[in-house]
Parts: sequence; structure tokens; C-alpha cells
Amino acid sequence: MDKAWKILEIDSIIKRIENYIKTYKGKELLYVLRPYKDIKELNDEIDKNKEILAYVSEYGEIPIDSVLNFNDIILKVSKGEILDEYTYNLIKRELLNTKELIKYFSKNKTIINKYSRRINSLTFIDELFNEINNTITIDDSIYDNATPKLNSIRRSKRNITNKIKESVTSLLSKYRDYLALDNAALKDGSYALAIQSKYKNNVKGLVKDVSDSSLTTFITPFEFVDLENELHTLEFEEINEIHAILKKLAMLVSKYKEELRVNNNVIGELDFYLAKIKYSYEIEGIFTNVSKNNSLKLLNAKHPLIDKKVVISNDFSLNKKERMMLISGPNAGGKTVALKTVAIICYMAKLALPLPVDIDSEIQYFNHIYVDIGDDQSLGENLSTFSGHISNISKILRYLNSEDLVILDEIGNGTDPKEGESLAISLCKYLLSKRCFSLITSHYENVKNYGLNNENIINASFIFDERKIEPTYKIIYGIGGKSYGFLIAKKYGLDQTIVNDAMNIYNKNYLTNEQIKINKIINKESFLKEEQIKINEEKEKLNKKINELKEKEQKLNEREEKLRNKKIDDLDEFLDGKYNEIEDIYNEFIKTKDIKKAYRKLDEVIENDTDFELHINDYVYIKSLESYGSVKTINGEKITVELTSGFTVKTEKNKVVLTNKPTNKVVKLRNIDNEILNQKTMSFSINLIGYHVDEAVDALASYLDQASIRKMKEVKVIHGYGTGRLREGIHNYLKNSRYVESFRFGSELDGGSGSTIVILK
Repeated sequence: MDKAWKILEIDSIIKRIENYIKTYKGKELLYVLRPYKDIKELNDEIDKNKEILAYVSEYGEIPIDSVLNFNDIILKVSKGEILDEYTYNLIKRELLNTKELIKYFSKNKTIINKYSRRINSLTFIDELFNEINNTITIDDSIYDNATPKLNSIRRSKRNITNKIKESVTSLLSKYRDYLALDNAALKDGSYALAIQSKYKNNVKGLVKDVSDSSLTTFITPFEFVDLENELHTLEFEEINEIHAILKKLAMLVSKYKEELRVNNNVIGELDFYLAKIKYSYEIEGIFTNVSKNNSLKLLNAKHPLIDKKVVISNDFSLNKKERMMLISGPNAGGKTVALKTVAIICYMAKLALPLPVDIDSEIQYFNHIYVDIGDDQSLGENLSTFSGHISNISKILRYLNSEDLVILDEIGNGTDPKEGESLAISLCKYLLSKRCFSLITSHYENVKNYGLNNENIINASFIFDERKIEPTYKIIYGIGGKSYGFLIAKKYGLDQTIVNDAMNIYNKNYLTNEQIKINKIINKESFLKEEQIKINEEKEKLNKKINELKEKEQKLNEREEKLRNKKIDDLDEFLDGKYNEIEDIYNEFIKTKDIKKAYRKLDEVIENDTDFELHINDYVYIKSLESYGSVKTINGEKITVELTSGFTVKTEKNKVVLTNKPTNKVVKLRNIDNEILNQKTMSFSINLIGYHVDEAVDALASYLDQASIRKMKEVKVIHGYGTGRLREGIHNYLKNSRYVESFRFGSELDGGSGSTIVILK
């Protein structure tokens, strides 16, 4: 295991993946996981991850249910040992899981190209499964009928046991006058009677025990002995038979050990792949192939061990020309985390693990990843911090080549600043000459200037919020960063006088006029770039919001369409039901000619439909008046409706039906004769609301002519309330009509005094 594994905390990554693993074999594969040295083999493994991820996304999670340590089982069987009943049930459980997996993959059409051969090697072993299933109970014991011999032995055991119980009962009765206790006790596996010691000679048998007081002697009567001896003999026979049964099963396991081994390996491998997939969900990562194209582009990269709720993502990019990234900025500003993020992602790529980056990232394969981060001095060798770093770097440079990645934190730190700065620049030059990829952090001003003047180096720094005096952990490219030592010292309580004095000393001794001018330019450039980053972030947030709104709009449109379709379907169903009800009422009326009953049922059909919410200005149909109008007031179940005729009526919610606003106004002059004659069935009522008195009388006369022709006995004339002139004119006509026998106002259900019921001759 290389040094980078420990520094980058790869073990912590492994433990997180382990949380998702179910099988012994899956854990075994995880524990032996090491970087792939062959890039083709690595990409094949990554392709398997991607294919299985796509398969699971389409068909659901692969069923995994196995806890077998199969290597241990095979070792025991190879030595001729037998397995216990629990282990055989575990083998049965794995065979069932194998059968479930075969079914899972066979019913789905998609082919996992990179792993199909392994999937096709799964084998359900009927003979072994049936033998275990017919032999071992779910409670890990042997069935009585596993063999005829075992069945006979256990039947005999039950008979002997019953005889012993009968004998115990009989002897307790026989020796009841001698007993110290009323029941038998078990002593050394045998039944014994608790006899008062003074009567012990009256009971023939074997003395098993004596109480501490010597007042009680426990005796197994000879009547028990023969039965118990016979029982013990049967128990030995049972043990031998069970051993033979388990031995037979062990031979069957040995017969199919290769098939079982393959099954166990494939289930473990699938479990291992599923665990990596679940871990990819946890870190919001992807599986992406690696290459040797001299291109490393990590987009939206996050450190996988930092809580995703607080981790800050950054972009990192190196290429054939720009092979070094030089990062500067304040302490605790994120530089070390940035180095570890790049290193750990590149290391995880070599392990074929999911990477916490965006899909368009490009991963360079590195033969070696060399890391020198943090205090790593050797106490055993009495090395200082500086010495420890130089010792590590010396070893790295000894083996370094162009296909490696080098990560160096605070290069040249820990010694005289001028010497450290010179060493740092020299090391940068050397690394560039080796043409390896490298990421380096440094505070040194001349190291930053060296980076700014070298076309093979990407300069980067972390944005520092000077107003809040705190780091943002966001990286910015193209400029060197300041250390902000004075600001940080001020924030953490150092006296302002000391801070001001330090700033004066620094400006006087270390800054030339040219440097001051350069710093102003750099500060201005840094400010502009930071502002641009903020603008881009706001733009990204805005675009994200726009996309979210578009998604919401689409979902609302889809929901509206579904509701519309549902309402149409519900309405069709409702109307079909109402049509059938009305048709039934009509057919019944044709047979019975009972008009009152027909009216009552029609009213019930309409009044049953009251499941709607009523609002002011809604249009409704008043059933009893056969009129339309708009709602003007609502008071609980009481409503006021303004009719299309201009009249206002009071009624109740269950007396109206919600409807659309009529598209045409009521026609006052109609050819009532044509309307009646053209009807297949004539209405039992006539609505004269809106007519002048003369027009109403003419229409009513024609209507009554047709009603008489059709032998109708009762009709309803709707005239409304109004001023009463229309009602008075109609009543005067009815008094003198030759068709009318009598007439009266309608009941509350028929519209009250707004309508008149006419009985025809």
C-alpha cells in the first residue's frame, strides 16, 4: 500500500462503501481493492460499473441475499468435515438467490456486455437444493422423514418417552406414602423419585443423589432403568444417522463445489458493484473512463469525505502545455483541501470508484500519485518539519517520470524564507523539466511571480472576503493570491497598533514603488475576476431558477391536462349514468302513466347532483322553474338567483345545477306549435317567463291543444313571480279553457307560486 493511500484517507472511502455491502464475498473484494496498473483492465472495470448502473436504473435494484463465507465451507468439505444444519440452510438461501438472479436477468432484454459471461455462469443446482430442502427444516433441524431409518428411530424414541412418562406416573402413585416430593426430578439425565430417606430401602433402584439435609434420597427405580437405557441407545443411533445424512449432503456440496463457488463469486461481485453504485448516489458522483491524453479536467469537483451540505466545489484543469498549477492564498483558505481533492479523485479513478465530478470531466491516468501534505517529520529520525518535507520530496524526485502526478503543499516552508523561496522555484523548474503533472501551494511572492511569468504554469488563488475577513473556498485562475496575514491577525484579536506597525514595516522594507504598482494592478485584476465569478454564479443561479420554473410549468401543464381529461371522463361517465336513469324513468312512465312519480324521480335525479362549489355570479339552472340565472347572494344553503328574464328568486343550493352561461338570449316569440309537433316526446311543462300576456296566452293555448291530443292529464305552467300580471292573465285564460278541469299553484318542490299545476279533462 503506497503512502498516498494513507495521506488521502482512502480507508475512509472504503469504510463508507462497506456500509452498502451485504455479502461476505463483496467485503472480501472491497478489502483487497488496489489501484489498477493496466489502463485497459481499469477501463473495463469502469465500463462494468456504468453498465450495471444503467441496468439498475432501468430495471430496479439487483436482488442480493447471501452471507456465505464459501472459502471456509469448501475448506471444511475438502477435509472431509461435515457442515451443520444452519450452514446448509445458508447454502439453500444462496441457491434461492441464484435462482432469483437468473430470473431477474433473463426477464430483462438489456444485455450487460462487459459482465454477461459472468451472469450466464450462474447455475441453480436443483439436486442440491431439493436435497437440503427435503432434509433440513427452516429451524435448522433434520426432518423426521429425511430417511426411513431416522423416522423409525424417532418414532421409537417417542414411544419409549411415553412409556417412561407412564411409568413415572405409575410409580409416583405406587410410592406416594414414601415421597418427599410429589413429582419426579431429573438427575444426571435420568428420572428419579424424591424418597424420604427413612423409606429408601422400600424402593428398589439406583441412588442418584442425596439432599444436603440427608432427609431426601433421589432414587431411579429399576423400572426406569431399562427404558432409559433403551432411549439412550436410540439417541446414539439418531446421532449416527444424522451424521450420515449430513455427510451425504457434504458429499453433494463437494460434487457441486465449482458451481457453488462461481455462484458465490458472482453474487459477491454484483454486491460489490451495487455498493459502489449506492456510494455514487451518496457523493453525487459518476463513473468515467480514464485516458493518457495529457488532459486532466475536473469540473465541479468536491472532496468526497466532506459533508456534501457544506463542501465547496471547484474546477481544476491541467493539459499538455500547462502541466503545473500553482495555488496561493490565505491560510485556512482551502488550498490543502484543493490539493487533496485533486489527488483523491485521481486516486479513486485508479480504483474504478465513482468520482464526485461533473459528467464532462476528463480523467488522466497516472502511474503514480506522489503526495507531500502536512507535517510529516520523522520523530524516529529526529527530522524537523522542513527536513521531513525535503526527505519526502527527495524520494519522490528519485522515481518521478512524465506519467506521474505530484502534489506538494507549502513548498519550501519551514526554513529561512529566502532559502525556502529559492528552493521552491528550483523545484518548480525541475518538475516542469520532468513534464509530470503537478499541483503546488506556496505563500512565497517570488514563487507566485515565477508562476505568473511561465506559460507552462496555471496560477490560481482562493477568493478571500476582505469585508467579512473570511475565506470563501472558491478558486480563481490567472492571478496569484495574497496571504492576508495582517487582516487575519486583526480578526483573531491581535492589537490594531501591532498590526498597523507590522504593515508599515512590511511596506518600508519589502515593497518597492514598482511592487506597489504591480500589487494595485493585481488587486484590480483580482477584484474584476472575483466580480466576474460572482456574476457567473448569479447567472448560474438564475438559469437554474429559470429551469426550475420551466419544469414546474411543464408539471403544472401536465397536471392540468390530466385533470382536464379526468373531468371530461368523469363528466362522460356522469352523463351516461344520468341518461340511463332518465331513460329508465321514461320507460316506467310509458308503462304506468304515473306522471307524479315520474316528476318525483326526475327531481331526485337532478337533486342528487349537488357536489359542487357555488360562487357569486355562477350560472345555474333552477330545476323547478326550468330557468337559468346568475347567483347574486349565498348564505349557507340559501341562495338568491337573478333569472335571465330579470326576475329575482330565492331558492336553495340543492335546487339548482351549476351550468355554463347561455350563449343565446331567450327568444320571446316562438312558434310553439312547431316546437311541440317536432318533439318526439312532449314536455310536461311550459316555461312562459319573459312573454307578454297576449303572447303567453297564445303559446299556452297551442301547448294545451297538443297536450290534449296526447291525452296528458297534468301539466305545469311556469310563469314566475314578477308583478303578477303574467300569472293573472294565464289564470284568467285557464278559467275559461275547454281543456282545463282545474288548476292550482305548484308545491314548494314544483316552484311554489311561480308555477301553476293544470289538471286536464
